[in-house]
Amino acid sequence: MYSQSKGNSIKEFFKGKKKEILILFAIALVLAFASWKVFFGEEKAETSAPTITAQTESEKKLSAILKQIDGVGEAEVMICETEEGVQSVVVVCSGANNLGVVMDIREAVSAALGTDEKSVKIYLKKE
Repeated sequence: MYSQSKGNSIKEFFKGKKKEILILFAIALVLAFASWKVFFGEEKAETSAPTITAQTESEKKLSAILKQIDGVGEAEVMICETEEGVQSVVVVCSGANNLGVVMDIREAVSAALGTDEKSVKIYLKKE
C-alpha cells in the first residue's frame, strides 16, 4: 500500500512538467559533453600542437647561415615543429623587402630543414 501511494505521488509530481524535464535533461547532456571535452579532449590537441620554446640550436644555426646571404641583413628564425617534423618556419629579416632575397631565403630554409618552401614565411624586420 505504501509503495503504491509513493508511486502515485511521484507521478503527480512530474505530471505536467515534461518541458522542464526535457530542459534539465538537455542541460545535463551539455554539461556531460563539456566535462568530457575538458578531461579527455585536450590531450589530443596538446600532442599535435606546435612546440614553441626558447631558440634552439637549429634556429641559431639557420639564422647565422641566413645572415651570410647577400642582402638578408639581420635575421631571426623560429622553427615550429610537431611530432611529425617541421611544420613551418618564420624568418624576420632586414632584407625581406627585396624579392630576390626572399626567394633565396625560402630556398635556403627549405634546403636546410628539408621542408616545403610554402611553409616558410618571411617578414620584414622592424628597424
